[in-house]
Amino acid sequence: MANKYLRKNVIPSAATETEFYVVPAANTAILRSLRVTNANATRTTITVSQYDSGSATEHFLLKSYPLPPNTTFDVFNGVPCVLLEGDELAVESLLSDCHFYLSYVEVDRN
Repeated sequence: MANKYLRKNVIPSAATETEFYVVPAANTAILRSLRVTNANATRTTITVSQYDSGSATEHFLLKSYPLPPNTTFDVFNGVPCVLLEGDELAVESLLSDCHFYLSYVEVDRN
């Protein structure tokens, strides 16, 4: 079992849910921080969702959250989120130019 400390970032298209991260096979992921920066001069609305492996059921971690212009927000606010093999994290912003930055640990179960 090895722990891998990783990061990932994305700037999704406006008003489009974007698959951001999927936990690889034989791994568990501990999401430590999901920072969102609205680099736009206008307020946007963000949504962060989680889908269980093989399921189309959306679980909202944050829904329709208003993010003021030129501000940064941590979705997890210091509380880690655990995802299992095949689980998916998806993000969406009403406007473009919204930056999502994920810090996480993958725990290899082999």
